[in-house]
Amino acid sequence: MPRLLWCALLVLGLGACAGSPARMDPLSVTLSDIRPVQMGLLEQEYAIRIRVQNPNNTAIPLAGLSYQIELNGEPFARGVSKQTAAVPAFGEIMLDATAVGNIGGLMAQVVQVQRSGLPQAFSYRLKGKLTTAQAASLPFDHSGSVELPDFEQPGAQR
Repeated sequence: MPRLLWCALLVLGLGACAGSPARMDPLSVTLSDIRPVQMGLLEQEYAIRIRVQNPNNTAIPLAGLSYQIELNGEPFARGVSKQTAAVPAFGEIMLDATAVGNIGGLMAQVVQVQRSGLPQAFSYRLKGKLTTAQAASLPFDHSGSVELPDFEQPGAQR
């Protein structure tokens, strides 16, 4: 009897493994562009472009996303989007969205420039989550930097 029980458990275990979904690699989500759209005293609106890359061999249908943008380590803007799209297998899509910042995020950047001068680079961080059509939550967190050209000071000696 114990041998029959072990055989039954082995068959059930193998069946469970065969029926479980394959492990998916995480999607790559990066900030592709950000442009000011509307600048108000209390709020600023930015048009952003987000690149989503899928390293898996299965298309992933998206139902929306939420995100926050940090600039030089400070909160800068945030947004949500209820875009529906499918990221093709081994492919990518671009999502156009809107991010809203407030006067605090903008002032933090101004104060930082006043204290230390114009930096040689700006660091940024895009973090948030994608939601699939099946209501699964896929978190993302991407950091990068943008090098600025070397601006000469007016009247500076070479």
